[in-house]
Formats: sequence, C-alpha cells, structure tokens
Amino acid sequence: MPGSWSRLSERLEEGLLVVLMGGMVLVAFAQIALRNLFAYGLDWADPLVQQLLLWTALLGALVATRQRRHIHLDLLLRLVPARLRLVLEVLGEGCSACICGLLTWVAVQFLQGEAQAGTLGVFSLPTWKLQLIFPLAFGLMTLRFALQAVHHMRALFSKGAR
Repeated sequence: MPGSWSRLSERLEEGLLVVLMGGMVLVAFAQIALRNLFAYGLDWADPLVQQLLLWTALLGALVATRQRRHIHLDLLLRLVPARLRLVLEVLGEGCSACICGLLTWVAVQFLQGEAQAGTLGVFSLPTWKLQLIFPLAFGLMTLRFALQAVHHMRALFSKGAR
C-alpha cells in the first residue's frame, strides 16, 4: 500500500506542476499578446503569474527533494568510504530536515500574520490562502528529508554497511 500512495503523490505533484506551468505560460503569453497587439492588459494577469511562479518553484523544490536532486555536495560523498558516506548523508539530511522544519514554522507564523492583516491578492482571495504553498511545501520537504535520514541511518546500522 505505501507504494501506491507514493505513486499517487508523485503523479499529483507532477500533474499539478504541469497544470501550473501551463497556466503560467498561457496567462503570460495572453498578457504579452494583448499588450502588444491591442494596447490592453488584464489587471489580474501579472499577480496571477507571480503566484503561479511561487507555487511552481516550491512544488519543483518538493519534487527535487523526493527525487534526491536537490543541491548537495555530491563530490565529497563520492570520495569517502561507504560507511562515512552514510554518516554524511544522515547528517546532511538531518540538517536539511531541521532547516525545512524551521522554515515550516516561520511560514505558519507568516500566514497567521497575513490572515490577521486581511490583505487580499489576485481575484480578491486572501493572501494567506494564496501563500499556503509555503508551509505545505516546507512541511513535506521536512518529512522527506527526515525519512531519507532514517533510511540512511538504518543502512548505517545494518550488517552490510560494516
């Protein structure tokens, strides 16, 4: 069952990325065409593209974390023995989980402030709703980094890694 949940989440993330990117490109293209051809623009297009870019960037970071394609010092890991590599992986992923956990907490605090301020964004939606991607993405990245650290810790203490 965990495999099917994993595949479902992968498809949802990647499908949402496709939809967001497609929407962003279409809205940006329409805005450029309207401005250049008809000297007319859509008031909501630029803020919408900004929100779509934000969501696309953070969902992309989430996918990169899942695929282990995030930024890390790969060269160092290739030069050390297998056991030390696992230790460094656990430390790196543990630190990344802590940093993402802190960013999740800060994002929640930020959204609470936005909710209290009551500011409105594109289509008169409350800005805190438009920025829910911050705690969602960082929270899921925290979980993924923590799970990767646990996986490497198990490998470190298994018989094959000695």
